[in-house]
Amino acid sequence: MYFLRCTLPLLSNHQNIKMNKILVSVFIVLFGTAIRTAAQQLSNPLDFPIQLSGGFCDLRANHFHAGIDFRTKGTEGHALHAVSNGYISRISVSPWGYGLAIYITHPEDDIITVYGHMQRFTGPVTDIVKEKQYEEESFAVDLNIDPGVLPVKQGDVIGYSGNSGSSGGPHLHFEVRDLQNNNLLDPLTYYKSRVTDTKKPQVKGLMIYPIEGKGVVNGSSHKQKIEFKNDANGDPVVSTAIEAWGEIGLGISAIDRIDGSGFSYGLKDILQTVDGRETFRSHADRFSFEESRSINSYTDYGEWSRNRVFYIKTFVEPGCSLRMVASRNSGMIQIDEERIYHVMITLSDLYGNACPVSIPIKGKKQEIQPADTAGTHRMRWYDYNIFASKGIRLNIPRNSLYGNLCMYYNASSLKGYKSTLHTLHQTPVPLHRPAQLSIHIDSAYESIMNEQLGIVRMGHNGQRSWIGGTFRDGWIDAEISELGDYTIAYDIKPPVITPVDPGKWQERKQIKIRITDDLSGISTYRGEIDGRYALFCFDGKKALLTYDFDSERLPPGYHRLKLSITDRCGNRSIYEHTFTW
Repeated sequence: MYFLRCTLPLLSNHQNIKMNKILVSVFIVLFGTAIRTAAQQLSNPLDFPIQLSGGFCDLRANHFHAGIDFRTKGTEGHALHAVSNGYISRISVSPWGYGLAIYITHPEDDIITVYGHMQRFTGPVTDIVKEKQYEEESFAVDLNIDPGVLPVKQGDVIGYSGNSGSSGGPHLHFEVRDLQNNNLLDPLTYYKSRVTDTKKPQVKGLMIYPIEGKGVVNGSSHKQKIEFKNDANGDPVVSTAIEAWGEIGLGISAIDRIDGSGFSYGLKDILQTVDGRETFRSHADRFSFEESRSINSYTDYGEWSRNRVFYIKTFVEPGCSLRMVASRNSGMIQIDEERIYHVMITLSDLYGNACPVSIPIKGKKQEIQPADTAGTHRMRWYDYNIFASKGIRLNIPRNSLYGNLCMYYNASSLKGYKSTLHTLHQTPVPLHRPAQLSIHIDSAYESIMNEQLGIVRMGHNGQRSWIGGTFRDGWIDAEISELGDYTIAYDIKPPVITPVDPGKWQERKQIKIRITDDLSGISTYRGEIDGRYALFCFDGKKALLTYDFDSERLPPGYHRLKLSITDRCGNRSIYEHTFTW
């Protein structure tokens, strides 16, 4: 009941009574889930003691980590076991994401468990998958399995650990989902007694955000990083004087660690108080996939984009709908008296290890400069926003911005590209839902084959990200997920096909071919042997195609291989080779 006791006073003062009721209901649901979870125990999916390399709700690019990562001794091929009775309800294979993955439904536990980045499946699952792959003539497949087809008992081997998909190294990605609504739950609560953690979270940095036109910190209206030093207990203490006036928000950069591991993990709980009064709380124990992109509001998106550092904001933007956060006055701190404001941020993990951060802020009257909105286009977070200028159209759906925005726009020339470079704001702005962007092609290039043109996003370090799009009467239309710098590029280069050790194919009974593309990226590939479809597995992160000689479909003798690769602009490459085995 502790969480309810300390949260309900916060809600009772909320101005919006309807939201009050919704939040109370959510916390009741969460409390009920906590009781159920505490009573459940899932078995170890591996044959050796549990060690973790990733935690639930760890901060990742554009999403929260959806599960926990079990270490597998840095190697692949370890048996994976079903953690409870149930049945395999879904099997997915992809060059990206979870790679080879199995989903098990556990009706008695009211949960679904997910096992990602597998190396291979067991025989019955492999047979079902391969049949579907040849039926669809596609390596990537996603199968829903009826309950009676692949039942499993707790402890059954369902496959072997690997490094498939977008994995950064051998491990098992493991998830627990609520069977009723597919919400993601913290798997560590099921294994808490088998993981030792006596370490408290560690603070890496503090950011202060004066609200433009409403606040000022140390004479500046720009966000400022504040340095720490540690006291005798090892707790962080602010080492820089902070003088503020008006409305400000805070952001904290921190990690958590567990015993016997050098990996860093996300934070379970964050509590902010001002003069002893709670103003913000974050409790990361569940979220939905629809909420996951809200990490771009939960954290400082600009700081992540530019410096690859996460700062969690202890204030809530109006367009952020994360259920894991609650706040009073959106978590903003109002400095309107010349005195010391005692701000405390307490970081805690699942085991109750806590790190208190004391942040004294001296209220001092300072001139607050009005927000500079000259030449900008005002956009409201809750509204449908339209922007148009010469050669560009932008349509942002309702509830796509996390906060109101005065968007700066600039047009400039960029040598080697097929349109004006359009700058949509000076700093990156994330969008919760995709916006429709249309850019007009320079007249000198309208005769170019339109499928070879596409919108690209120009990064601050010169990197290009292909967006693509559809040609329409001299325009390219595409969806974008953030504001930034956009123009039109031209891709006429076909993909590159590179055989890997072809002299050893026969000996290894395996064909390996690397495929790359310099701009738009690989769209499709097709392998054929003797004119018939051949199943080439694709490892996206290695850009590697692999075909294992299949005695059922490939008899010994002389064979002709044909591989065709097409990029997203329709450029095509073909590789042909004869071999025997």
